[in-house]
Amino acid sequence: MILVVLQAVFAGLGVLAAAFGCLGAAFARDPLARLHFVAPVTTLAVPLMAVAGVIYFGISLASATIVLTTLVVVFSSPAVTVAVGRKLAEERGLDVGRSPE
Repeated sequence: MILVVLQAVFAGLGVLAAAFGCLGAAFARDPLARLHFVAPVTTLAVPLMAVAGVIYFGISLASATIVLTTLVVVFSSPAVTVAVGRKLAEERGLDVGRSPE
């Protein structure tokens, strides 16, 4: 019974974080401002939903897949966000400095 409650709590918090990100992106006027609302989804919603999924599936191959996918999203998202932000700023003529490459 307690696992069902924990699963519901984590899933609910994940949905709230995703809804916050979606609503913020919908109401932000600037594409660079919209980009900031990706962070709650990738750093909060995805891991919270992953915890709910692992609780639901228990120790299994499905849980391992969920954890691996979550790790890829959480660790690659900042780099992707920076790359998209730099390109958006560059297209607007803003000085983004030299690429770190």
